[in-house]
Amino acid sequence: MKAIRIKSFTATDGLPMAVLVDEDGSPPFLPNVYAAVRYRNRGAALTTTEKVLRTIGMVYMWAHSRKIDIHTALTSETFLSLEQCEDLANFLRMNRAGQDAEVQRSVVAKPQKIIRLEQVRGRMTMSQATSHASAAEGGYRIQTIARFLDHHHERLCNQVLTSDQKSLKDAREMAIQRLRSLAPKTGNPSQGDPVEGLPEDVMINVEGAFTPGSADNRFKEGFIQARNFLMFRIFSDNGMRRNELRHIRVEDVDYARKRVQARVSKTQARSLVIAQKTADLFREFVRHYWSKIPAKKRAHGYLFITRSGDQMSKSAINLIFETARKGSGVIPDFFAPHTMRRTWNDRLSRKIDALPPEKRMPPEEEKKIRNHNNGWSKKSEMSSRYAARSIREKADRIAEELANEIAGKA
Repeated sequence: MKAIRIKSFTATDGLPMAVLVDEDGSPPFLPNVYAAVRYRNRGAALTTTEKVLRTIGMVYMWAHSRKIDIHTALTSETFLSLEQCEDLANFLRMNRAGQDAEVQRSVVAKPQKIIRLEQVRGRMTMSQATSHASAAEGGYRIQTIARFLDHHHERLCNQVLTSDQKSLKDAREMAIQRLRSLAPKTGNPSQGDPVEGLPEDVMINVEGAFTPGSADNRFKEGFIQARNFLMFRIFSDNGMRRNELRHIRVEDVDYARKRVQARVSKTQARSLVIAQKTADLFREFVRHYWSKIPAKKRAHGYLFITRSGDQMSKSAINLIFETARKGSGVIPDFFAPHTMRRTWNDRLSRKIDALPPEKRMPPEEEKKIRNHNNGWSKKSEMSSRYAARSIREKADRIAEELANEIAGKA
């Protein structure tokens, strides 16, 4: 594959879809099936699927430059060697100009077969003058491809390899592990206060800026105020992401069970809780406003739309929050849709801390609840970042108590 591009469109099921195509416009089978099964069918956002496919496309460019039949390698016993995985990791760390140059060199140069790790590392030394992508980007690419290779390795184990081919299985796993180990370490520096949500006294003012009929509400009465308040309430109830919210369809809200389905997600699709108040607002908005939009214009089914029936864009949702904060003298400048997600996590921490000791859940159970609601994987460590305010407040209380004890002894 000398050239790759991403083609995005709306599929027959009404959801966005992205496919990887080669220079002839043909979609290679393995990357597109993988992206559909592991990302799109699990509700991942279109941008996430596009980025995964673009990264996998780099593997096909690398394979082209090395004269490797990547389809055969991934669907047969040959797979990729340890040396090839090291070479691939180096290619993935290059920026686009470096990758293009590498592919171009392969067109005019005699192909060199990689047979020893020393050759790979020598090639890496020679390419140090080539600009590389950032450590974060390089790490993302390598981890993404390691998951892609793992997927096909598992398929091979189930469909091709026999029980007496353990050495082949081990060699492949070692190669994938080596690729994964070459992902650059980026660290996890403290993000400071911006990762925290808003305190409750500020949230009172925020709710006033969205409540229909409120003197603090700067939006036009009727459809706009009702839509914006429902949007705010869903953000407040469960910390849903902005892109998850804009893809909610009317049918995704279960009024009786007080649940909303996040079907399109950056991470994992899931069912989330809404309050009775929010469920009532949903029913009123649909009855009095949404259903009055011409049927043809709301045939897509999206709940959050403009007055003309178009699905809300991410920038339009951002503008709503910008308008709310600019119309208030107390809402902070960093108030945005994602601030509501952080606020929900702060509220969860306070709720758990307020429980009597005998009813308080173990830390691991709290982590599972937080990961599920936020759509993170079971192994995700994001929960510790989003509990930042709770941790800091506990530390401040303990430090204050200690300081008072020391002062009392002086």
